[in-house]
Amino acid sequence: MPKALWRRMVAPALVAGAAALTLAATATATAKTTTVPVSGAQTVVDEDAGTYKMSGSLIGDWQFTSFNEIATSPIYRAKGTELFSGCLDVRRDGSCNGDPSGTLRFKFKYWAQFGEGDALVWGSCLHPITGGTGAFAGATGVLSMVDTPTPQGVTTAYIGHVTLRGAVKSRAHASYAAARAC
Repeated sequence: MPKALWRRMVAPALVAGAAALTLAATATATAKTTTVPVSGAQTVVDEDAGTYKMSGSLIGDWQFTSFNEIATSPIYRAKGTELFSGCLDVRRDGSCNGDPSGTLRFKFKYWAQFGEGDALVWGSCLHPITGGTGAFAGATGVLSMVDTPTPQGVTTAYIGHVTLRGAVKSRAHASYAAARAC
């Protein structure tokens, strides 16, 4: 393509494309979202039924909705889907009063190693958010969980973040946001 023709045809298209990308990025940046760091523990209610309780930043019930074993050796691997029903304790008061609540859907991938007698040596899983309802409609984020064997049984800790559409109003969140700005 001759240089003059390129300047007349391709360059304006590139400029228009860059402008469209800038407008899209600006629209995305101005859409109000709030990202909240989360951490806490998951405790077993009924392992065979796949039901658990969440405490810490997430308060509520956790349920496996599908579980598919991928491999058993040398590393155990599984994947599936889950449903959380409860709240995001942005007030950090151990209750759901005034906090965003609804359901969050997750998919997960799990890795573990088992030792003698099928005893857990270690376990870890990744849980990206795939959808939600209520205050969690349009939520995104991810949780990482770690299973640790103890003399009292397995403990599960989680850490991650949840991004909600709209502002999350609470004194605790305002303090967290102010600290991050420094």
